[in-house]
Order: sequence, then structure tokens, then C-alpha cells
Amino acid sequence: METKEKTELKKGGAVYIIIILLLLLVGGWLGLEIRDGRKQNAACAQSVANLQTEKDYLNDILKKSGIIEESDDETLKNNLTAILMEYDSLTFDNDEMLDSINKQKAHIQGLLDEVETLQNQKKRDWGKIYKLKKETETLREIMKGYIHTIDSLNTENTGLKNTIKDKDNQITDIKTDRDNIKNKNDLLNQTVALGSVLQTSGITANAIRIKSSGKQVETTRASRTTMIKSCFTVLENKIATPENKEIYMRIISPAGTELTNSEVVHFVMDGGREGIASVKRKVNYQNKNMDLCIYYEVETALSVGTYIVEIYAEGHQIGKSSFALK
Repeated sequence: METKEKTELKKGGAVYIIIILLLLLVGGWLGLEIRDGRKQNAACAQSVANLQTEKDYLNDILKKSGIIEESDDETLKNNLTAILMEYDSLTFDNDEMLDSINKQKAHIQGLLDEVETLQNQKKRDWGKIYKLKKETETLREIMKGYIHTIDSLNTENTGLKNTIKDKDNQITDIKTDRDNIKNKNDLLNQTVALGSVLQTSGITANAIRIKSSGKQVETTRASRTTMIKSCFTVLENKIATPENKEIYMRIISPAGTELTNSEVVHFVMDGGREGIASVKRKVNYQNKNMDLCIYYEVETALSVGTYIVEIYAEGHQIGKSSFALK
């Protein structure tokens, strides 16, 4: 039992010794790393100091060379502000150019912020100011390019607007000419239509009595009238269409009503109004003088008074006469 306990104590002591040795090794390694880190930090600090010294030396040379002046930082700020204001004054209608100019303005504003930061520093960074000065000159050239492009676009737009205006004027003139031509054509068509209306001459209207022998004799007595006759000459008209035409005779009684028979004849009067005719006759008109008579058979007793006879063709009144019965 004692031998077993002694064995376990020996094993535990060996583990502790190993752990202590490991800690010593790690501590030694960390010490070496810290020493190397300190050396590197010292080297970096020395490098930064050397670079700052060189920078100060170059700044001093730059300042003494006359390339840059004491007031250049303020001048730089004024120049950047002026460029920004010129961009704000540009007017144009181009979304792509607007995006590009907005990016330039944002860049210039960033440079202005940088210049203000440099002005607030105790020691001026003349190298940085010189770099910003050169960049500002480049930005001014870029802005000149934008101005030239915008002027060119505005000139082109003005030319396009003038061209569009000229085209609009031409379209207006064409429409005016078209309307004038249409009006002339309408007037000409009306003239032709009026010229094609048939005309009559020598129109007469009489009451007729048919004797037992069949002979027709004129009468002035209402009680003896069996027919009403109207004769006339349809005049020559070269413009009218040669064709079969319907001629209507409208007889108006002393009471103002149309004389009709069992079969009522409808026709078109002047102005498109519908009228009632006493009788119609179809004739073949060939643009030459045509003598014509139309008869109306009386089916009811006629009253005493004056009767008006109107002749119509193709919607127009082409003749008128009257007669009286006792």
C-alpha cells in the first residue's frame, strides 16, 4: 500500500516539473517576441521620424523655392469655392451630365474640407497644399470642358427648337393650305351641284275636262275638272348626269293641302324635307331640251279657288305655276 502511494507521488511530481519547464519555455519565447517587437517599434518610430524630417526639409525647400506662397492655402480655398459656384450656375437638361457634375461637386467639397483641415494645423503641410493646388488647376480645366459641352448642347438645342418651330410653322401653313383647298373644293362641289340642278321654262298648269269623244279641253270650272295637266320644257344641262330621272308634280289646293289619290307619293323636297306629291313621272334625260307634260287624275270633287302646281326633281323645285277654278 505504501509502495503504491509513493509511486503516485513520484508521478505527480514529474507532471509538475514538466508544466514548470513548459511555462519557462513559453515565458522565454514571449520575452524574445516582446524584445523583437520593441526593436521593430523603435525602428518604425525612427522611420516615421526620419520621414517627417525629410518631409519638413522638403516643405522648407518648397516654401523657399517660391513655387508656393504663404497665402496659397487661402487662394486654394477661394479657387475651389469659385469652381463650386460656377458648377451651381450651370443650366442644362441632361441627366447623365447632371450625375457627373454632382460627383465633381462632391469631390470639390471634399477638397474644401481638406483645405480647412490644413489651415487649422499649427504647421502648414506645403507639399499637400501644392498637390491640392495642382489638382484644383486640373478641376478648373475639367469644368471648362463641361462649360464647352453645355454650350454646344444648348446651341444644338436652340437649333433643334428653331427647326421644330419652323416645322410647326410649315405644318400650320400646310394645314391652312389644305383647309383652303378643301373650302375651294367644297365651294366648287356646291357650284357643280347647283349647276347640275335641272331647270324648266314655259311651265303651264290647267284644269282638263275629258269629253265623251276622249278629246281633252281646258276648263275653269271645278265641277267639270277630271284632270290637272302641267306642261314645261326641261332645259339642256351639260353638267347634269344623263339618266332616268323622276319628276314630281305637287298640287296644293286652296285650303293648303296636297291633292293625292289612293296611292300617296312621297319625295324629298328642298333642304331634305319629306314632301307629298300628287303624281310622279319617270323620264330619260340626256342633257338636251325635253318637252314634258304630267297629268293628275282627279278622284274627288275639287273646291273653288286657286291651285298651285310645283314641279320637283332630285330634291329641287324646278318649276311653279298656278290656275283658278270657279
